[in-house]
Amino acid sequence: MKTKVALFFGGRSLESDISVITAMQTLAAIDRSLYNVEPVYMHEGKMYVKKLSDIDAFRDFDPARHTQVYLLSGGLYELKRDKLKRYFSPDAALICCHGGEGEGGILQAMLEYNNVKYTSCSPLASELLLDKAASKRMFESLLLNVLPHNEVTKEDFAASAGDVLDSLESLQYPLIVKPAHLGSSIGISAAHDRRQLSEALDVAFRFDREAVVEHMLTNAVEVNCAAYRDGGSVVVSETERPISANDFLTFEDKYMQNGKLSGGGHRIPAGVGATELIVKAVTERLYRELALDGVIRADFLVDENSKVYINEVNTVPGSLAFYLFKDVSHSEFITRLIQNASLKRQPAPKAFKTEVLSRFKGGAKLTSDAIAK
Repeated sequence: MKTKVALFFGGRSLESDISVITAMQTLAAIDRSLYNVEPVYMHEGKMYVKKLSDIDAFRDFDPARHTQVYLLSGGLYELKRDKLKRYFSPDAALICCHGGEGEGGILQAMLEYNNVKYTSCSPLASELLLDKAASKRMFESLLLNVLPHNEVTKEDFAASAGDVLDSLESLQYPLIVKPAHLGSSIGISAAHDRRQLSEALDVAFRFDREAVVEHMLTNAVEVNCAAYRDGGSVVVSETERPISANDFLTFEDKYMQNGKLSGGGHRIPAGVGATELIVKAVTERLYRELALDGVIRADFLVDENSKVYINEVNTVPGSLAFYLFKDVSHSEFITRLIQNASLKRQPAPKAFKTEVLSRFKGGAKLTSDAIAK
């Protein structure tokens, strides 16, 4: 019997379009002799199924052409004649979302609540690693190299722009400004003086209420490395060096080269000598010590002295980073992710009984006497 897989993608995220590409790539690669796959598109807070296997459906998405479903009691339900009818009962969820609730822990929590296994990190790890500011503090606690940085809220900048700029300039130019909860290089700007810094913050705050500002290395090399769990082992990928003509890798570099979505130029392996061993070792350490799951991609910066800085960890990387695992086919890679899908938290046991409710006589208001008894 085939395993039933719900493939989730989309979501209320500025990276939703990129998620569609990842989902279509995954849908084309998955082994249909092993899996019965149901694509589930998350759009404006709702979930849709049917007629979702062609990318044309998403260029101008029309909800009326599809079927809305609800995740309840471990299954997907549709509404027919004012009654909920079970539509699909997944054995596992294959998460292809980037950003938003699909990568930030909300979908993962919903799946855990419904006792559905999934191919991603836990809700806690997902939310933490989507937050650039919080994740940098965590990296520092692991004694990893992190570039000097600071966090700024939209409210603080609006209330006292001059003081905020004064504080940030202590990081020393050039600086790079990033929305704290976005990926795909959306809203990122470089700043070489005070005017550019102010403008960069204005751009970041169009997308997020919090920004991370950090010192920008010159002549640095970006190096990425991915990992996934296969049973008790952690499989670490080849390294990758993205190629950009700009100060940093832009959205256009990644997805719009030559006027088409291309994934950007890159070199595999990264070609940074023995530094690759450090990058791979840190990637595996992060995966193990943070108890990560599914496939992740860790992004690093290497300076001209070969010092390695951790930049961020993507818990649902673009294309699921399948292209970095050269020793396994795309189809087999997806199979391994599904086979190793996990349910981080088991439902609470129902056997624990107390007399708290039967003895409570405080009515709607809990009194100190009721507590004492």
